[in-house]
Amino acid sequence: MNLDDFILPGAMVVTALPILVCAVLVARGQLHLVNGLDAARLRDPDAVAARIARLLALTAMAMLFAALGYYWANGEQSRTAGVTIALLVAVNGLAVLLIRAVAAARRSYRDSDDNQRKRSR
Repeated sequence: MNLDDFILPGAMVVTALPILVCAVLVARGQLHLVNGLDAARLRDPDAVAARIARLLALTAMAMLFAALGYYWANGEQSRTAGVTIALLVAVNGLAVLLIRAVAAARRSYRDSDDNQRKRSR
């Protein structure tokens, strides 16, 4: 094996690391990293943080497994294509779930005190 065999798997590992870091930060409650979510307005910010962090971690894991798959493919075109298709399906499916989770979190925002006062009048 030469150095060229490690470029694609290495690139996948390097690109998965920021997603893992983001998953850890979101799990610790820094929801503002995810499209500016306001944890103070959420009904259950811990549950939202756990769900989003889990989806981010699964995305990073899919990318890390793809790195292993690319290493296994060893440049063979059919294997590389199979790993790429599996990666696309996994990451895009997780992206759809992540978008839905963020949208659901935004829909579950509590009304601010000002809006509650206006409605009671």
